[in-house]
Formats: sequence, structure tokens, C-alpha cells
Amino acid sequence: MNKNLLAKINDRFEVVLVVIQAVALMIITIATAVAIVYEGYEMYSTKSIGLANLLLLFLFIEILAMVRQYDLGQSELKLKTPLVITIVAVARYLIINMEHLESKLILMTSVAILILTFALWVSRRIKGTHDDHD
Repeated sequence: MNKNLLAKINDRFEVVLVVIQAVALMIITIATAVAIVYEGYEMYSTKSIGLANLLLLFLFIEILAMVRQYDLGQSELKLKTPLVITIVAVARYLIINMEHLESKLILMTSVAILILTFALWVSRRIKGTHDDHD
């Protein structure tokens, strides 16, 4: 095949992928904003604010931060934000379900948080994999 034709097809394919990424990021942003409003309404209607609510709002903020830092057309995402989101999500799961979990599952979940925290620490040591390093 002609190299120019392949280059044009590749360029158009890249544009389509960037548009799909942009649409997906907009959907994530809108869904997160709706979830924030819904959680705020739930806290207002129950007149109760618990640690689980605050951790959920923190997760939403981290998701928005990840959307903001995402570079369209790039093939990499820094590790910090997804790791922090995962650590908070697992901790929230542990906090919410503590009374319904067996000791073994609590221990395994705590070890998972420890492993994720270690992964976050390692990512800070590897240049280019962490948000703080440019």
C-alpha cells in the first residue's frame, strides 16, 4: 500500500481516538458532578455527615483531578491519582463494611491497602511515573 495513504489513515484514526477520549472524559466529568450533587443532597436530606460520605466526596474530587490531568492523545497516565483513588476506595469499603466482615477479610483488605500504599511510595521513587515529577 501507499505510505501516504497509510499515514492519512493513521492520522484520521488518531483524531477519532482523541475525540472518543474527549467524549469519555466529558461523560466521566458530568457523571462525577451529578454524583457529587446527589451525595450532597443525601447528606442534606438525612442531616448526617459520616466518614463514608466524606471519603466518597474525596473520591469524586480525585476522579475530577485525574480527568483534569489526563492528556488527550497521550498513551500514559501518571500513577499517583489512580493509586490514591484505589487506596481511599478500599479504605472506604473497609470502614463501611467493618461490622459485617470476618477478621480474615479485614486483615486481607488491610494488607491490600498496605500494598497499594507501598506501590504509591515506589511510584514516587521512579522518575516520570508520578504526578509530582515533570
